[in-house]
Amino acid sequence: MNTKEKKITILRLVIFCVLAYMPLYVITPILNKMCGELIFSENANNYSIMINNTYSLFIMFAPSVALLLTRLFTKEGFKNTYLRLNIKGNIRYYIASIIIRLIASFIIMFLIWAIFIDGISFRITFLIGNWQVKASNFFFQLGYSLLIIFLPALGEEWGWRGYMMPKLMKLMPKSLAIIIGGIIWGLWHAPLTISGHNFGIRYKFYPWLGILIMCVFCIFMNAFLTFLTERTKSVYPAALCHAINNGMGDYVLLQIFAVPTALYKMPYVPGTILALVRLPVLGIIALISYLLLMRKEKEK
Repeated sequence: MNTKEKKITILRLVIFCVLAYMPLYVITPILNKMCGELIFSENANNYSIMINNTYSLFIMFAPSVALLLTRLFTKEGFKNTYLRLNIKGNIRYYIASIIIRLIASFIIMFLIWAIFIDGISFRITFLIGNWQVKASNFFFQLGYSLLIIFLPALGEEWGWRGYMMPKLMKLMPKSLAIIIGGIIWGLWHAPLTISGHNFGIRYKFYPWLGILIMCVFCIFMNAFLTFLTERTKSVYPAALCHAINNGMGDYVLLQIFAVPTALYKMPYVPGTILALVRLPVLGIIALISYLLLMRKEKEK
């Protein structure tokens, strides 16, 4: 890449990031003021909950809108958009995008169960209760994640993995691009984190610790999602994984499989503490993804 191409790529990245950030950084404080409270806090009223459920889905399209506007403003065109399915020869990555994230959610659920819920309920909860109901709830939530959350997840993935990451990887080594891209993605969430999303507001060093943890989480997820996207040259596997991440997290699985008495025994745990359980599991996936990504690079 010559100097001129490098400058153009940097300019496009800056324009994209500004356009992607703007809706969250402008709209979120307005919604907080309209509702008279932080819309994602644990004490949010029904009106705030209705607002945040709708907002959290629609705001996920901001990166794709930013991508479209950037390509139009800078006359970049629409080559290499990563919108081809490319299923032939890549079906294993489509399957892995769902299965690996589901396995991670189950592992994290069991860890949270073992650490924070009474040991007896942990041992017997899978042996009692109506399994038909549990199975139907699981598959209903899985279908909801893949059908309803998929499009908003695609809205994010087309922007982050289909536009930002290819450009970052042109400007710097892939390892650094994954870190920088994860931080950009994590800071994009900052207005939501400040409003109580993911971690609530009842934790030490609010909101800075929450923002930091979100950046680390996004770096780990970015490694896996970038691996999927680069191997398939398509954003759809990453979007599937993103949909599972948002709709089939460990807490959702806990609600499905734990008996009510087990959940009642679980004390309030700050979201930042729960993150300390989640991050090592996601970190292992990120490390493996990075090593596989770099091995392919060496083969080339």
